[in-house]
Order: sequence, then C-alpha cells, then structure tokens
Amino acid sequence: MENKIKGAWIMHHGRKIQATTNQDFDGISYAGKCGALLSAISGANQEQITNKQLDALARANNISPKAELPVIIKELERQRLILPGAGAIEVLGLSSSEVLNKTATIFDESEHDSYEDAVVTLSERSSDSPISDTLAIELISDLHHIPKTEALSTLQLGSNIGFFDSEQISSTEKLIFNGNLFRREDARKASTILNALSAQEAESLREVNEKLDSHGCLTLASVKKILTEPVFARLHSIGLFDVSMVGNESGKNYFVTKPAAFSKFTNTIADDALDLAKAFVASLTYGMTVSSYYRGRIQAISLLMEKLINGGTVGPATAIGNDYQALELKGVVKVIPSGGLFKMKLLKPEVGRLALEVIRSGNITEGAVEQLPGAKVTKYVSPEETREVTRKNSTEAVKIKTRNLLNDIRTGGLS
Repeated sequence: MENKIKGAWIMHHGRKIQATTNQDFDGISYAGKCGALLSAISGANQEQITNKQLDALARANNISPKAELPVIIKELERQRLILPGAGAIEVLGLSSSEVLNKTATIFDESEHDSYEDAVVTLSERSSDSPISDTLAIELISDLHHIPKTEALSTLQLGSNIGFFDSEQISSTEKLIFNGNLFRREDARKASTILNALSAQEAESLREVNEKLDSHGCLTLASVKKILTEPVFARLHSIGLFDVSMVGNESGKNYFVTKPAAFSKFTNTIADDALDLAKAFVASLTYGMTVSSYYRGRIQAISLLMEKLINGGTVGPATAIGNDYQALELKGVVKVIPSGGLFKMKLLKPEVGRLALEVIRSGNITEGAVEQLPGAKVTKYVSPEETREVTRKNSTEAVKIKTRNLLNDIRTGGLS
C-alpha cells in the first residue's frame, strides 16, 4: 500500500474515532490528529504561525491545545516538519500528498497494536472489491499474526466505528465493503430504484446529469426542482449524488456534485481525501450563484482562481470574510482583514487546481492529479454526513466561539 494512501486511511479513521468514546485505536487516533494539524498549518510555502493561531487551528480540528497539542507539536518537531521559536513556529512548505506520507510515517513509528494495522489493511482491501467476513478474518489474521477471535472482534469493532461498511447477505455471512464502492457496485439496490423510475423521472435525471457534467456543481434547490424531492431522496440514498453544505452568517447552503467528478482518477478514499476540494467547489458555487453582487459576487471564476493558484491575493470584498470560513479553519486559504473588508490568499494551490477543474469541466479526470488533500474541514458538511442527516433550511448564526477562532487565525491574536 502506498504511504499516502495509508496516511489517508489513518486520517479517515482518526476522524471516525473522534465521533466515538473508543480507546482501542489510540495509535490511529494519535497519528490522525498529527496529520490533521499538519494539514491545517502547512501550505505550499514555508509559513510562520503564532502560538495564538496554532491554538485556534488546533481547536478548529478538535485537538485540545492543553492536553494534546504539546505532544503533537513535539512529534512534528521530531519529524523535522516544524521549527519552534519564541511565540511562534515555522512550518515547512508541504504539499497535501507529503502531509499524507508524513501521517503514515508517524503512525508506523509510533507505538500501536497489530489490529490497528489490520483495520487499515482491510479498509484498502475492501475498496478493491467487497469481501466476506470469513475471508476478511482469515486475511488479517494471517497477515498481521493475530488470533482469529481477535480478528473477529477487530472486524466487528471497525464496522461499528465506521472504518468500513458491512451488510448481512445471508444468515451466516456478512459483506465487508467501502462506502464509495457500495454506491457504485451494489447493483441490487441501485437497479431496483433506477428501474422503478418513470419515463418522465428518467428524463429529469438525464437533464440533471447533463447539467452536472457541464457545470460540475449545482445548488441542491435547483436539482430538487428538476427531479422533485421524493425522486432526489431515492437517488441520493444510493449515492448517485453527493451533497455538500457550506455555512456562513446568512445560513446553510447545500450543493450537489456527482461522485464521479472527484473519484474517477483514483480507486480509494476519494470522498475523504478530496473533501477540501469539494468544500472549495461548494464555496465557489455559492459565490457564483447565491452571494449578491454588492458583497463581492464572483464574476470571472477562471481569472480569480488562476490568480490565487499563482500565489496572488484577491479582494478586498465583504463576502470573503464569510464565505470561506470553513476553508480558513483548515488552512486552505488565508483571510486578511483590510479596512473593514477582507482579502484572500490560497495556501494549498493543489486544492484550488482541483476545484477549478471541476468548475470548468464537471470533473477532474482530465487533470493530472498527483497531490490529494487529506483533511476534512470544520463547518463544512461532507457528502458522507449529508446522507445521514435531515437537511433543513434553518438559519444558524456563526457562534461567538467560531468568530473568536477566526479572529485568532487571521490576526494571530494581535488585534
């Protein structure tokens, strides 16, 4: 398994663990948090980050500044990825691919149990093709030298946490699979729903697919208007569409993309590794379709993105201070206050390239993708999560705590 793929699985599993009270996968949890912080603080160029900014970025990534951050910083220093200083740290310039590689290295070099290696192995194996629980137990037992009783417990616990998915296919057998693969390959479920579409519903689906192929991303409201709410709900349930949410002081805004727009070029963990690019696409689509002209509505997306990708700064505009908070909290962009307005600089050019390619062509298959972003963003709801929650049009103001975090990240606590 490639190191960057392994690192992506560790970060994926680390996020799953954070949603539980489980303590059995401490090695994965530790390495995953190291990777999450490294992704948040690193960019294409070497950057200096104040201690105040560092604490804010840690909180934004569910890392305790007092209990966990000092240990993580010590590890990143040991890996020679940061240089400590008085009141600040110097972070080496790293691509997202390098962040994933370093995450895998941290996991390998830290103390952990063999069953933690086993769940990573099984996650990748079940992404190639679904595997029965009997074969899965045999695989990880032989490869990682763990008793079959422990392998069974590992399989059950990993499935409960969400490292991989399982489905009962007979009274004595379960199927272990990757969620992305399930959406593409579970012919029985998908076929039943698609075959039940009326001629008019099938035509509406064709229209939506053509629009997504052309534009890359559409508002959820526009898709539902074409398909109707019930039909969209059925198609969403089998993974035919991905729904992402971005939020700001005006409320929540939902956007639809096709899974294939992000996953054609890779055979594993595309949903998780590309969440940053998905968030950027959703934010850009918000800027082009929802935001008003007077707030700084995006007019020339290609010119704007090319300037950001080439290291330039865009703005000033009011909208920049609101629309990109999710990306800001993950270190994808840097928002700079400017006389009551805001300017923005892109810290992870590869994320911008992926986002622009999706906007331009509807997918990134034609792009030369070698560097995958590897962390989820705060205040961005990913497609995996939106499949599990009821979508509402309620307005939710930005919390004071979030405002304070953003202020610390933008100013380093100097204002």
